[in-house]
Amino acid sequence: MKIAQLCSVGHRVSHEAPHGIYGSVGNLTDALVAHGHDVTLYASGDAQTSARLVFAAPASAKARGLAEAEIMRENLETASLCFRDAAKHDIIHSHFTLLGCHFAPVVKTPTVHSIHSPVTLDLWPHLLTYRKERFISFSHAQKKRMPELNWVGTVYHGIDTASYAYAAEPQEYVLYLGRITEDKGVHLAIEAAKEAGVQLLIAGMSYSSEGYWTQKIEPHVDGSRVRFLGPADMARKIELLRGAKALLFPTLYDEVFGLVMIEAMACGTPVIGFDNGAVPEIIEDGLTGFVVRTPKQMASAIKKVHTLSRAACRERVEKLFSIEKMVRGYERVYERVVAASARRK
Repeated sequence: MKIAQLCSVGHRVSHEAPHGIYGSVGNLTDALVAHGHDVTLYASGDAQTSARLVFAAPASAKARGLAEAEIMRENLETASLCFRDAAKHDIIHSHFTLLGCHFAPVVKTPTVHSIHSPVTLDLWPHLLTYRKERFISFSHAQKKRMPELNWVGTVYHGIDTASYAYAAEPQEYVLYLGRITEDKGVHLAIEAAKEAGVQLLIAGMSYSSEGYWTQKIEPHVDGSRVRFLGPADMARKIELLRGAKALLFPTLYDEVFGLVMIEAMACGTPVIGFDNGAVPEIIEDGLTGFVVRTPKQMASAIKKVHTLSRAACRERVEKLFSIEKMVRGYERVYERVVAASARRK
């Protein structure tokens, strides 16, 4: 099958990319090539991929420090290149929330769209305009959030389990790993860890301009019970996940998937997450973690996380969230869409 993958130039696509979208696209693209497909990736020119690479931007926006307006212009140029080549492909897979929807109706090659981020209120009416386009969800929760869209399949994210070394014996800290923003509930992870009397390590990018860091996080960082480690690259992230007795995932919005949860479980680390979005789909409550609703419940779960099987965490990822499982899922969706498009023609 001839497949085009289309991604933003915001960051570099790579299977080791620390940003979820770009790592997922990197994994999927390389896995499709390994399965024998003819794959073309439309992304920034510094992407690391085994596919054919076509680009308008020589390097990612992050690497060049571009402003938002410049990023949008280069994303439009990248999308334009992809859809001008539409006749060369059997299917196009766009990883933009909305951008691909503007181009897809004017070409004959079928396009599927993945929405990697929560849909904000300002985007809602625009997506409804293109509700008949073909969308692939990352979880059943994502479909429930916006049932008006034409969802053609659900495919869970997958990771290279060989890259996440299993650790049978953790250390005595719990971990928060991700963006340090209010909707991620980091302040509630601090509250829960303090009540449970356990050390919390926080790793991720903080955004001082939002005020959230200075008001709700920094006052609690004492270098002992609550430690801030800053952003973590792939090697450091795996090291932290392997050592944690639990990953705390106190998300406050309808999580589309939550890639870090399966990364933690691949290392044998249980996850304690709030009951929002896809969290109950990823965690098997009482076996590979706990699904809770309040910081007090999270604290109680921390105290009993030692009763869970770390081996069961690893087994769940190998069964449901491997790259092989993911790529087979996308192949099935692509085949259905291409066959249906051919029948209509």
